[in-house]
Amino acid sequence: MWKRGTIICGAALSIAALSIAATSCSADDGEAEESEHTSSERPATEELFVGECGSMNDNDLATITGVPGLVSTSRNSIRCRWDAVDTGAYAMFTWYRGSPIDRERAVAGQIGREIGVIDADGHPGFTARGTDSSCEAGVESGDGFLHWSLNYVYAVPPRDACDVVADLARATVENAQ
Repeated sequence: MWKRGTIICGAALSIAALSIAATSCSADDGEAEESEHTSSERPATEELFVGECGSMNDNDLATITGVPGLVSTSRNSIRCRWDAVDTGAYAMFTWYRGSPIDRERAVAGQIGREIGVIDADGHPGFTARGTDSSCEAGVESGDGFLHWSLNYVYAVPPRDACDVVADLARATVENAQ
């Protein structure tokens, strides 16, 4: 009995495939060209090559964040973290290769973060405010993205936390090779 269903399904798939082929063959070149330009997919940005820790050194990080005493607690080519022992403040850089930025933005929105839009030298991105003292920023890079997360915890932010992570993202793009 299952074989009979398989034949019917196979025939239906063959008919559907022929319909699609016939439809695509019937479109003239002008229609095909127009459909390429109206696609909802946007081309990926240039893939950036960033050095370890987003090409950010400890002094630049302290200057941009306004948090003295940030010390590197983990470093590698994909993820780095800095912590300030006295205030609990931390910053973290992550390079997501082959991962879509839109998914990260959607997840941040689904958990209730306030989403903002940024641009770093032609690389579109977003900020996601957690609280007044925490924010994250992602910037598109090829088929992946660069991500900064910042939480002042007990430190007083020198300015809006989302402006600070946006500046970290922009500095990373500027320092990219």
